[in-house]
Amino acid sequence: MPIFRTDLYVKITVDDYNLMKSSEALFQCLQNISELRNVQMTKVRIDREKQGKIKIEEWYEITGSINVPEGGRSFWVISKESSENETYNFFMRIDRNTEDKDYETAQRKASDWVIHEIIEPLESGLSIREKIVSSPIKLSKIVKAMGESK
Repeated sequence: MPIFRTDLYVKITVDDYNLMKSSEALFQCLQNISELRNVQMTKVRIDREKQGKIKIEEWYEITGSINVPEGGRSFWVISKESSENETYNFFMRIDRNTEDKDYETAQRKASDWVIHEIIEPLESGLSIREKIVSSPIKLSKIVKAMGESK
């Protein structure tokens, strides 16, 4: 069977989000997932001047690799306070290879893997209010539909 590069996006909103504590809880959970390797967390801080005042933006980024039989890829996570435009606390991009008969089936298989191997363990350690697992195909369909409605 052919191997496809599958790419998934995950948005998670948690109750009682605290930048440092929630990021650390996520980091610890990801370190315990056997297929994830080289899990590292970095704090990012940007000081921006806006109308004469300094605005400090902080978030955490977690990166690592995925070790699966089909050939590993990588993952990237951002942990941040939710905002009006970005109503989630965690955004993940998971890029892995998946073996199956066609791309759509491989993408579904990868999505099931993300839910079972990453989301479910996170649910035991964090109070998740909302989770969305999506793919570039779903995102492109939404963008296309929005363009057609204009």
